[in-house]
Amino acid sequence: MNYKNIYANMSFPNKTILEVTFLNITDFYSISFENNNYTIVGGDKDIETNLIGIASDGKIYYIVTDDKSLFCYLAVNIHTFIKELLLYDDYINTNNLPENPAEIQLAEFADKFRSHLTELDKTVCNSKFWSEVCEEMEYGII
Repeated sequence: MNYKNIYANMSFPNKTILEVTFLNITDFYSISFENNNYTIVGGDKDIETNLIGIASDGKIYYIVTDDKSLFCYLAVNIHTFIKELLLYDDYINTNNLPENPAEIQLAEFADKFRSHLTELDKTVCNSKFWSEVCEEMEYGII
């Protein structure tokens, strides 16, 4: 398949965000996983079995080829997922928390991010990926 024609007008982040890196368009490829076909556009920067795939219906999934229980929904489409990643990157880099934030500050920080996410995608609450990111924000892990 010629992915260059399909995704030529898209701008994929050229840096790692939340351990997610994107392939060059010429390196996209297809896989079959759990009886569905996916276009692989990226993955975890350090774990080559953890992939970001676009399903035939356009929805985005996190695919862990060596542990099917970790398969999860990410976003309604690739445009939205990229916007969510860029939102996260901007939010983390521009909304500084104090050195040792209190639990309430961490909770407010995560709640504001959740609010921004749901403005982009109402289905984001269905994403285990984003739920875990917000939870890690609440605990001060990220």
